[in-house]
Amino acid sequence: FHSWLRRGYFQFYEVLSEKNYGKLKNLVLFAVMLILINSTLKSLDQYISSLLYVSWRKSLTEELHSTYFNGHVYYTLNVLCKDIDNPDQRISQDVERLCKQMSTMASRLLISPFTVTYYTYQCFNSAGWIGFVSIFGYFVVGSIINKILIGPIVSMLVEQEKLEGDFRFKHMQIRVNAESAAFYRAGKVEHMRTDRRLQMLLSTQRSLMNKELWLYIGVNTFDYLGSILSYILIAIPIFAGDYDGLTPGELSALVSKNAFVCIYLINCFTQLIDLSTTVSDVYLELVGLSNLLTRIGGLDTKVDWSWYDVLSPGEMQRLCFARLFYLQPKYAVLDEATSALTEEAEGQLYKACKQLGISLISLGHRSTLKKHHDIMLRLCGGGQWELTKLKEA
Repeated sequence: FHSWLRRGYFQFYEVLSEKNYGKLKNLVLFAVMLILINSTLKSLDQYISSLLYVSWRKSLTEELHSTYFNGHVYYTLNVLCKDIDNPDQRISQDVERLCKQMSTMASRLLISPFTVTYYTYQCFNSAGWIGFVSIFGYFVVGSIINKILIGPIVSMLVEQEKLEGDFRFKHMQIRVNAESAAFYRAGKVEHMRTDRRLQMLLSTQRSLMNKELWLYIGVNTFDYLGSILSYILIAIPIFAGDYDGLTPGELSALVSKNAFVCIYLINCFTQLIDLSTTVSDVYLELVGLSNLLTRIGGLDTKVDWSWYDVLSPGEMQRLCFARLFYLQPKYAVLDEATSALTEEAEGQLYKACKQLGISLISLGHRSTLKKHHDIMLRLCGGGQWELTKLKEA
């Protein structure tokens, strides 16, 4: 279509200069028909890309769901194992963005082989083997440069996305555990921890922008140098005397035609080079997806973050019980030890303590604690107290 459009411009000039109404009418009808066909094909291309996006997201998400809800994998990932950060975000948001990027790239990658083959043939006829080899060499050099520039960006993108998830998770923690935080008067501490995560995220984003600057310089330079290269390739046969027999008008038309072919071939390669920025985003989506639900082990893995910043109040309380089970003392004093846990989890932990023979003294405000104890001491204020034997024990 682009090749005909270029030739069509000259045909319109020719018909209008000749004032040939019959040719003009036929040319307009043909142009409108071709435009409608091209518009339909482009719309179908976008429609098929959208269908691919929906289909891929459905297949990938259902496969992840099958593994995620197999047995107690979801519990292991969210409670016991912290090697995989924010599994909910990876399954919902990361899968969506991965499929979106892949569907966008798919249409370009499917069409590119045909356009590259056609314009390579046209370029070979117009500029000879020198033009053909030069453009391919230009593409290879540009690919290598962009490969070098994109390398350090991938790891930085992964780190940024991890920090985005941590920052979002921190706010979710505060929302879920707002009552417990207020009870412990932890507003200032949570403020400090949340701001710290924000600063880490913004610092990583600044570093990423600095690295992306060089990638954008390389991509844009490659784009604009292509237009100069096309005229250099055409200048070689002109100065070699291959077109000395042409008039200035014929030579101008030849230069315009050959320049368009070379520029469009370079543009085809440029689009592939431009995909490097999209590929960096795809790398980001792929990290952790291929083995998201198989990397459940690794309890001995060393971590570089603070447990108090990562674990929720409920998780820290479970960790305290784990230490209690490991030490197995005869007596244990628990001060609001289950305030951030569900009643079911609380019952399981107290039952385990009894099975291990640990006598418990619990301080708390939850009425559910009564059924796990034999005697209740209630402080009434003013030096008054009540000691009650619990029948539910």
